[in-house]
Amino acid sequence: MQSFKDAVRAALAAAVLGVSALTALSVAGSAEAVPGKYCGSDSVYGLAVFGSGSTSCSTALEVANAYQARSSGGSQVTVRVDGTAWTCQEQQGDPNPFYRCVATADSNRWVELTS
Repeated sequence: MQSFKDAVRAALAAAVLGVSALTALSVAGSAEAVPGKYCGSDSVYGLAVFGSGSTSCSTALEVANAYQARSSGGSQVTVRVDGTAWTCQEQQGDPNPFYRCVATADSNRWVELTS
């Protein structure tokens, strides 16, 4: 009986590792799933601010604050920070919505605000 339990545990462990590896591969291949760095919170509502790897935290916080100051109920807003235009809009998350701003000249530069 003990060897059967050990075999089941080993099979379950292999299945979990396999699913974890597949999940990691699918996340790594998605541009939307690229993790950002935490930069702090915006000064208007205290939402968490994240920036892409190519966006400095000081810029991310400036974009977040500029967006929050001009945000108008989910419609698209364009803000300018240091001469760069950023297009910002509410996005549907799972389960909560979040705000995303993308530099119009370089879509690899983004800022996200989450609760």
